[in-house]
Amino acid sequence: MSLDLVPLMPAFGAEVRDLDLAADQPESVIDELKRALNQYSVLILRDQRLSEARHVELSRAFGPLMVHVLKQFLTTPYPEIYVLSNVAEDGKPIGNHKEGWNWHSDLSYVAEPSMGSLLHALEVPPEGADTLFASMHAAYEALPEETKERIRPLSAVHSYATYYAKAFPDREPLDETQRAKTPDIVHPIVRTHPETGRPSLYVGQDIVKEIVGLPFDESERLLAELNRHAIRSDFVYRHKWQANDLVIWDNRCTMHCATPYDDNRYRRVMHRTTVSGDRPF
Repeated sequence: MSLDLVPLMPAFGAEVRDLDLAADQPESVIDELKRALNQYSVLILRDQRLSEARHVELSRAFGPLMVHVLKQFLTTPYPEIYVLSNVAEDGKPIGNHKEGWNWHSDLSYVAEPSMGSLLHALEVPPEGADTLFASMHAAYEALPEETKERIRPLSAVHSYATYYAKAFPDREPLDETQRAKTPDIVHPIVRTHPETGRPSLYVGQDIVKEIVGLPFDESERLLAELNRHAIRSDFVYRHKWQANDLVIWDNRCTMHCATPYDDNRYRRVMHRTTVSGDRPF
């Protein structure tokens, strides 16, 4: 089978049309999706009416799944599903709210970060709550050669504790078990895609604490410069969610960022699965 792919941006992204992933699909279709993900980095599939069980089953076709450290937001019968939501039931939130409102790559703060994520929209606001995706392949390729030479040998510290303190200052801090599971980790600033061999930037806001071996001020300036460059408009696709959308993205070569919405007026319920990856090199 050949997928019906409609490119979204010159640099990356494609919509997959006329494919129902709620139904069992032959292995050849999953292989086509994997090849398309390697080529386009972000895949959009509309009107995917997935049960929670099917969401997990489909996600496992891409690889073993990761379980998020914030277990209070694993509120479905499937611990592989991380719930993103502003909804509360019986006085308790069913998911994490205001998560990802900065540019990041999912789980970059672990030794073997996520290969990819599959985010399924159950309830979406009629306005706001878009997600922005940036191509880190395109961002790297557009850098001046002298900048590429400067950053190729550099590594940076990814820190979940630093991110969590900045993102959620009004919440209880991470407990000892959560901190123990998310120690600071060092990754290269330029990583190589293990399947395509293409280089990409590997940075992020808040989650990347410092560049190893650089004075603090120089590290701050370079990280700010790279993060600004990475989210130039010509590298960014803005996804306007519809209910039952499924978005699959490659965390090895993209960043993404959630955008605000009127969370007092509208409900939002999203289910995310996260596919395991390898150590960046």
